[in-house]
Amino acid sequence: MEHAEVLDALTAFIRERVLDSPGVTIGPRTPLLEWGILNSLTTTALVVFIGERFGVDVPAERMVGHHFRDLDGITRLVLELAGEHRGIRG
Repeated sequence: MEHAEVLDALTAFIRERVLDSPGVTIGPRTPLLEWGILNSLTTTALVVFIGERFGVDVPAERMVGHHFRDLDGITRLVLELAGEHRGIRG
């Protein structure tokens, strides 16, 4: 699983399922929490998507702001959890 692959999938999910305005542009460093793009409901939907798409569960202790601040942080979290799932620490 590559960083770009995960980032692209997460970006597409946010654009298609979360954003209300099609004209809003988001990137890897867009402050999702600060701008109100992610809230408790949309974060839950995102966590479900991560489990279905990447086969990793996000433990409750990892569902904190600094992991969900932006798409880059979420991508790093997914890759870290995927590595732990495979017994690889990175």
